[in-house]
Amino acid sequence: MPSISESEFSRLKHAVEELSVLNQIASAINVSMSIDKITRIIVDRCLKRVNAAQGAIFLLDDEPTGDARFTTFIRQMDPGSEQVPYRLNISLTGWMIKHKQILLTNDPQRDDRFSGLDFAKLGIHSILAVPLLSRSGLIGVLVLFNKNDDGGFSDSDKRFTGIVATQTAKVIENARLFEREQRLKAIEEELRVAREIQKGFLPSENVVRESCEIAGFNHPATDMGGDYYDIIDIGHECYFMSIGDVSGKGIPAALLMANAQAVLRSQLRGVNETMLSSMARALNHLICQFASPMQFITAIFGIFNTSSRSFHYINAGHNAPIVVHPDGKLTPVNGSNMVLGVLPDVNYELRQIQLACNDTFFLYTDGVTDQKNTDDAQFLDDRLQALLTEYCSVSAAELGSHILTALRVFRQQAAQTDDITMLIAKCRERV
Repeated sequence: MPSISESEFSRLKHAVEELSVLNQIASAINVSMSIDKITRIIVDRCLKRVNAAQGAIFLLDDEPTGDARFTTFIRQMDPGSEQVPYRLNISLTGWMIKHKQILLTNDPQRDDRFSGLDFAKLGIHSILAVPLLSRSGLIGVLVLFNKNDDGGFSDSDKRFTGIVATQTAKVIENARLFEREQRLKAIEEELRVAREIQKGFLPSENVVRESCEIAGFNHPATDMGGDYYDIIDIGHECYFMSIGDVSGKGIPAALLMANAQAVLRSQLRGVNETMLSSMARALNHLICQFASPMQFITAIFGIFNTSSRSFHYINAGHNAPIVVHPDGKLTPVNGSNMVLGVLPDVNYELRQIQLACNDTFFLYTDGVTDQKNTDDAQFLDDRLQALLTEYCSVSAAELGSHILTALRVFRQQAAQTDDITMLIAKCRERV
């Protein structure tokens, strides 16, 4: 068996010890850990292996805002200061951003790279700093202070921390991706729950009575829509009906929609046609107080009396209702007041639609006519009116389904650009 020199034996022993420490680090960490825990394990193992007094990892912010900002994770083994002095922190990270190389100094007081710092006062006599480089570039710095041996940090220490830094950068980058994925999943779950809550605000079923049919449709363009509709039986063969479109999209629009719907519902006890104007004034005043700038609502709400076949309503800047007659002729009912949420003191005029047997009145948001196809063409009023004429004899629910099908066919592969909401009421002949 060939003999091994003492120096060779020492080198091999040193290499085995390094591999052992690297294996310990690899075994101790995984991407599901927090970044804080990962960095503390790494710094702790490096301090023990290199025999340094104090260590730190500085990480560049995951989502920088233009300037390079670092978060500091520290693990120290002596009773010294609790954190790396600010000026030294800035000097180290600034140098590393510029050079992206390992920095080793066993006499920092005389090192030109740190001029102006009193290392004797700081109690620091040696520094080993290693860049954490990932595929996306520099993500941080691993720094060890004050080698406990008289000789200071060695080339062996430099090589070992370089290997650790390479693996650390990969683990931290993967851990950050894992954290982002978990945050995204949490947001998606919150949106799913919010969407279910929002759906719960809408009527659970259509109305089918001897005297009438009322059907509502709501298809938001995003997870959270800004459109709404409501159908509420208020007794005496009357239904409170409302439809609205909040400016903007997403959660802010959905929250304003929910508040507006709640305010209207809260005023329905004993409501009659004469109260609609005051309800509109109160809702408008409230939205002006609490809505964000540039938020407003267009809406129609009123009382559908199925016995007299009349619809008394308020139109706050919304698309005009359309009356569809049994022969296919259409009658737009024009006239509206200011949208809700712009001016606090607005009077809203009570309007009325008188219907005949088998007439249908159609309420909708502009998401119906504004939908675009892959050629960037809009659906527009002409297509909607042609559908209303073609399907004038079908039920309210069937009419809405035909319009939704036509919109899907028209869009082709284009994404839905706006919420689609319709509220359709049809007078029926009593048997």
